[in-house]
Amino acid sequence: MNEQIEILVTFILYLAFFGWIGWMRGRKREGFTLAVALGSWILLQRFSGIFISLANLGKKFFYLAKAGGLSSNSDTQTAAIGTLKSVPPLLTAENAPGFLFVLWVIILILAYVLSSKAWLSKNNKADGWAVLFGLGSGLLYVTVLLPRLIALVVPGDATSTEIIRTSSALDVLGTTLTLLRTSLVNVWQLVRPQASLIILITLTLLLVLAASTLNRSNARKT
Repeated sequence: MNEQIEILVTFILYLAFFGWIGWMRGRKREGFTLAVALGSWILLQRFSGIFISLANLGKKFFYLAKAGGLSSNSDTQTAAIGTLKSVPPLLTAENAPGFLFVLWVIILILAYVLSSKAWLSKNNKADGWAVLFGLGSGLLYVTVLLPRLIALVVPGDATSTEIIRTSSALDVLGTTLTLLRTSLVNVWQLVRPQASLIILITLTLLLVLAASTLNRSNARKT
């Protein structure tokens, strides 16, 4: 039970950190980043074959141009096209997942850079939606990055590769939610004798948070 409580507290701190980041960045900026990160990840997984084919075609085009395929001489063009048969593909079944992941990371970095522009800073509110978008970003990152982080501490290259290949984002998310549910049940059993006090403290904190939000809103109006 102690280990599950540690996992629960760690995960809560992790989500709280991303919720705070969402609050600091604002609704529009964090929402834009989350939309790009989630949308690009889904597209890269759903249409991975298209991106892999484009990368392989790009390599062939490079070798074609290098061999003189863009020349006006027809003989040179024919010879250059003939050399393409010996050009190995850039991406194979082994390295394609790594390429897609790196491509997603590049898109994610660009999303953060673009979200800092002025057109997303206007009327960019720090509210509950910003926190929710931050929490969503945290959940997305943990489902995508967790198998790769685990692979860092697992001995053996073959085992690490297997973890990354067999752990889909939905599998990681489902396992995480199941573990969190079990941890919450165990924590509730631990604090159940003091349930009334816990509920009272929680309600008090919510009321204080709501009052502080109202005060901040009134201060902005004046």
